[in-house]
Formats: sequence, structure tokens, C-alpha cells
Amino acid sequence: MSLETTYRILAETSRPEAVDVLARGLTSEDARARQYCFRTLAQRDCRRSHELVIAHWDRYRDEIIEATKNHREGLCATVVETLTDELSKAEAGDAKLDVDRTAVLTEIVLFFSIRDALPLLIDASWKNFSHIVRQQCIDTVVPLASTWGKHARRQYAGQRPDPNVERQRLELTNQLLQSAKNFQKHRCEELLDAFLVISTWNDPALRAALTDDSSCRTVLLRRLRNSQQQAVMELLAGFIRRRSIPDCLLGLMLQRCDAMYCETLLQVITPDPSSVTLTNLKEYGLPDCLRGGVSLLRTLGIDRDAAIAHAYTMAMQHDPETIAVLLEILQRHHAPITSSQAAYDAVSICLSRCDVPNADYWLQAVSSDRIEALLAPPESSASHDPQATEKARTANTAAEATTNTDRDEFSHSESFEDRAADVCLRLVKWAEAKKSRFSKPAKRLLGEFNINNMLPLFPTLSAKERMRIGKTLMRIDPATLDVVRDGLRHAVMSRRIEAIEFAQTLGLVELMIEPFTNIVHSDHQRARLAAAEALATATCDTSAGLLKELATSPLGSLRDAAKDSLQRRGITI
Repeated sequence: MSLETTYRILAETSRPEAVDVLARGLTSEDARARQYCFRTLAQRDCRRSHELVIAHWDRYRDEIIEATKNHREGLCATVVETLTDELSKAEAGDAKLDVDRTAVLTEIVLFFSIRDALPLLIDASWKNFSHIVRQQCIDTVVPLASTWGKHARRQYAGQRPDPNVERQRLELTNQLLQSAKNFQKHRCEELLDAFLVISTWNDPALRAALTDDSSCRTVLLRRLRNSQQQAVMELLAGFIRRRSIPDCLLGLMLQRCDAMYCETLLQVITPDPSSVTLTNLKEYGLPDCLRGGVSLLRTLGIDRDAAIAHAYTMAMQHDPETIAVLLEILQRHHAPITSSQAAYDAVSICLSRCDVPNADYWLQAVSSDRIEALLAPPESSASHDPQATEKARTANTAAEATTNTDRDEFSHSESFEDRAADVCLRLVKWAEAKKSRFSKPAKRLLGEFNINNMLPLFPTLSAKERMRIGKTLMRIDPATLDVVRDGLRHAVMSRRIEAIEFAQTLGLVELMIEPFTNIVHSDHQRARLAAAEALATATCDTSAGLLKELATSPLGSLRDAAKDSLQRRGITI
């Protein structure tokens, strides 16, 4: 007779001697033999057999868990019956109460996830006479409720829940709601957590509790604000995905700002948010826990980048800090990892949502010394390329990353001007990376930084700011030379003078000799004076001839200006 057959007979026989045989087997030094015995005892339809398994739980817990994996139905029923007996002793204040035994039974309930024991444990959690037993029950109820609630909330992803299981869960939410209403009696915040973690967003019990203006709602809202239970935070954050958000929760959802809640909220938003989530972010604004821009981003895991990109562009599309966040995300993924493709896709979408910064913003940028990093000549030819090589993940994926040089790093300065300069620096580099899918979005965001907007402002700016604007425009606006050339021919003298100053600042005079010749020969004295000063920056013979011509002018101011320019060029008359 084989060993398997022997144990099968022991499992099926109703003779009590079989239990004695299996009990002796539990004393064996052979772990395999003990496992056979535990499995057979669990299979037997006999309370004494199950009690034997329970009695050996402390010593052989792992072996019992493994051996009874597919044979727990009868054992679980016995655990519930035995627990009922023990809790009734505790409730009556019986001196025979064995708290060590209740500890074993509640631990088995937890490890085997015996949901049928929950109604019993919930009542005992706040009604039982023994403080030790109450705590044992609470320590079992909360994790079981959390696991069940998390599974129920996942059902909203598309799976249809089992009606019987769902009915049982809803009955437990009502039971836990009753315990919450009696909070003043037991003062146990963990029971409030148990109610919250087992709930889903549309549960009648939860909706009723939050609608009712009562002390119960007050304590539940306090737990939603302060509880460190992951499932409680998931419940609160999950309302961002709901079309209907209770008024009492809206402010709480937006104002809670601890780090754990921040992580949970980003996890709920996901790298690919639903339309409802995006609509809520746009309507209600950015939650407080996500504020901080680039500084906050640096404290988060790189796998949260796509979610925070969507959050910022829906809630703060008008704020240039959002652009800074998106550009920092690209920098964080200059060395691609598994989550990089999702980040690239999110940034590509989000850049198109951002409002184009106005000209005043770019004036703030050029007032910062940080902009010099953009204008500094490259140390090597390699530094012209703002992109790092990315291994192709799809046929359509091009280079997606900025260079990781020190001067590409965002400044840690809190100065608005420095941050604007950083944004300008990165956008220009992306605009110049013509093969990247971020080139067009970068050019769009730089749309207000153009020669037509900047030229009228030149007279009001310092020489350093004019130089910075001019050099930047030469890189991003292909119309710059044409606009300057047209400006030198403009019918309004003030516009001609602006164009002269621009050409002088950038050393473009030699490229504009023809319109400068017309100004020298026939323009107003103010324009000719400006031209004489600008010609000092040129080096060609034609420009020297124009200065010599002005040096013979009957107007003293023109003669002096021309002679001064010739002297600066080292030319004697």
C-alpha cells in the first residue's frame, strides 16, 4: 500500500483512532511526514482533528499554511466555532479565558483570510470585556478589511464582483458604520480605519455617513485627514476619479499634503489619467500635496513623472512653472529606463496644453545671469546636441533626452528670473533639436519671444539685456535678420532707430550695409547719428567709407560721432 493511499484512508475514515495515529505523526522529526499529517487532519471532517492543527499552530505555522493550502474549508469553520466559544468567555468575563488561545485563533483568521469571522471580530473589537481580546480582534479586522476593500475598489476597473461576496462586504460596512457611530463609547480610531478601508466610493454606508451632519462624520473626516493607513489614503485620493465628490471631502482631498498621501494621489492619477480625472484637476486645481514644482519633482520617484506631468498641465497650464516641471522630467529621463516611454508620451501631450508665456516672462529670463549658460560658446562640437542617445523602443521613437551637462541643470535658486532663464535655456535647446518630437512644442512655447515683440523694447533695456535677447533671437527666430533689415527701412523713425540699435548690439551692421547706406545718405539727423555710432562695430571698407563721408558733414554732431567711430576702429582721417 502506497503512502498516499494510507493518508487518504486516514482522511476518510471516521474512526477516532485515526486522529491518534496522525497526532503521533506530528511528533516526527521528518518535516515531510508532518506535512502529510497536517494535510490529512485538515481534510478530515472532524473537529478534534482541526483542534489538533490549531494546537500546533505556534510551533509549525509555516508548515501548516503550506500543507493546508487546498484543504481549509473545514478547518476554517472549526476556527470560527472555536473563536466564538472563546470570545463568549471573554464577553462574560470568564476566568477561564485563555488570551493566548484567542491570539492563535485570530492569527489563523488573518493568515487564512477567514472573512466569515469578521462579523464576530468586529463586535468583539469594541464590545468585549477584555482589553487584550479587543486589541487582538482589531489587529485582525483592519488588515482583513483593508485587503477586501482594496480588492473591491479594484473591481471598478472593469471586473464584475461576485454578488454574494459584495453583499457580504456591504453588510460588514453597515456593521462597521454602527461601530463608528459608537466611537464615543470605545474611542478606537482603528475601527474607523476599518470602516474606511473596506469601503468603496459608492457604498451606501459611506455616502450616508458623509452626508449626515453628525459627530460620526466629524470623526471619519478626521481619520481621512490624519490616518497613515495606505487604504484610507487610497480611498480619499480615489475621489479625484469620481464624477461626484461629496462637498465635505473636496477640500480635504485637495488640502491633505503629507508625503505618503502625495505618493498615493499620483498612483491614483496614473500615467494615463481618465477624462474624469483630468476634468477634476482642471476644475478644482492642483492639490496642495503636489505643489512645489521642480523642487517637489526631485523628491519623487521617477516612475511618478507621467502622472505629475498630467496633474500640472491640467491644473496649472497657465503657469510657466508647469513648463519647468515638464522640462525637468525630460532631463530626469536623459538615460532611458522602463518608465521613460510613458514619461516621453505624457510630456509630449502636456507641452501642447501649456499656455505660451508672454514677452514679459522672457524679459525676466534675460535679466538673469543664468541665461549666459545659453549664450556661452560650446566647449566641444558634441555640446551642440541637446539630446542623448536613446535606444529605439518603437519604430517611431526618436531621441528624447537633453544633454546632462552641468549648465543644463535647473538652478536651485528660488528666484523667478533664474527659473525663467532655465526654462528659456532648455526650450531653446529643444527647439534646435529638429529631429526630436519636442522641437515643435518648444518652438510654440517660445512663440512670444520673437523679434517683432522684442525690437520695440530695446530702447528700455540695458546693453547686457539687449545682447542676450539678440543672441537668443538669432538662434530661435529665423525671421530676425529680415525683420531687422525691414526695420532699417521702416517709415517710422523710432522703429529705424530700434533696428539700428539691434544690429549694433549683435554685430549685424556688415550684413545690413545697404539700408545703412540709405540712412547715412538721406535719413533724419537722429537716425544718422545712431548709424554713425553703430558703424563703429563694423570692419568692412564700405562701412569705413560711410563714416568718412559722415566725417565731412556740415553738421558738427554728425562729424564728431563719425570721427569718434573711426577712432574706435583705429582709422585716421
